[in-house]
Amino acid sequence: MLQLQPGQNLTPLSIGDLLVLFPKLSPAILAQIIQTYIVEEKYTPNEPPLYVYTIFSPFGQDIVAMISSVLGYTTSEYIDDIILAFMSIYTPGQPPDVIYDYAKFTANRVHD
Repeated sequence: MLQLQPGQNLTPLSIGDLLVLFPKLSPAILAQIIQTYIVEEKYTPNEPPLYVYTIFSPFGQDIVAMISSVLGYTTSEYIDDIILAFMSIYTPGQPPDVIYDYAKFTANRVHD
């Protein structure tokens, strides 16, 4: 459960949600993630993930460490599509791409 914005209800998040989200990210969003979190002097990825932790800026490394911890990863050495999908939610200056609505999630589960 996460609170994506102050005052917002806690909302469910699963790795499955992130696996569904990643292929739907537009090239513009992926470019924004790279521009925001990756140190271009080191490397600008032009292939799909896995990316090495060291190519990220200190800010990006902090975000990766936080996300890895939330997801229960034991290491953040390599950045996969799940972490990148999560990073798209937290791109600075932009509203979250995905809002997880716990009430809707619960209602859907009750009616399944």
